[in-house]
Amino acid sequence: MKKGVLVCAAVLALAAFAPRPMEAAVTFDLGLKGGVSISNARWSDDDGSEKSLVKPTFGVFATINVTPAIAIQPEINYLTVGELWSDTLDDTAYKDVLFQNYLHIPVLLKARLSQQGQIVPVIFAGPAVNVLLSAHDKTYVDGVLDDDENVKEWFKSTEFGVDFGVAAEMMMSSIKLIIDLRYYLGLTNPYIEPEFYSVKNNAVMITIGAGFDLSAR
Repeated sequence: MKKGVLVCAAVLALAAFAPRPMEAAVTFDLGLKGGVSISNARWSDDDGSEKSLVKPTFGVFATINVTPAIAIQPEINYLTVGELWSDTLDDTAYKDVLFQNYLHIPVLLKARLSQQGQIVPVIFAGPAVNVLLSAHDKTYVDGVLDDDENVKEWFKSTEFGVDFGVAAEMMMSSIKLIIDLRYYLGLTNPYIEPEFYSVKNNAVMITIGAGFDLSAR
């Protein structure tokens, strides 16, 4: 956790002290977003039968517009990662879902590829830290929950990775509509006993958000 906070602080400090033209005023946006995440954790003992897990994701973000083309965007999101297995035996359907719920906290460097037009294309990337909230292993029999095991003790309190993706920004009156497509790539093993198993989490996130210009208030 401390390492992730230090990384975020370093990125923000570099943005604050980066040289820029005197006439370029820094502006600030605050926003909300929501959508879906599609994850499929990569366990060391996976056999290829695993299926992706589709869950809602949502969060808040603050955009520091260093110049019209460059911005720094820290975020706090709710993100679920994991995978599921399903099978049918003697006409009985079984499903097992293993997942972790995180506070997903990336700090993104955003580059706007154009400052003209109604739709502005954006590319972005940056480090991310996941703070573990809960973890469960749920078993369903014929669609009915049969067992719900709390497995939070299996996982470390934090994991680290990177976010990268593309977005489109559209001004609608005083609100900036943002459509965001990104990939989270986990770089560390969150499993508490790495000598037995390893896992790398990953997720595709598709969200729609709205940003509000605080500098105009």
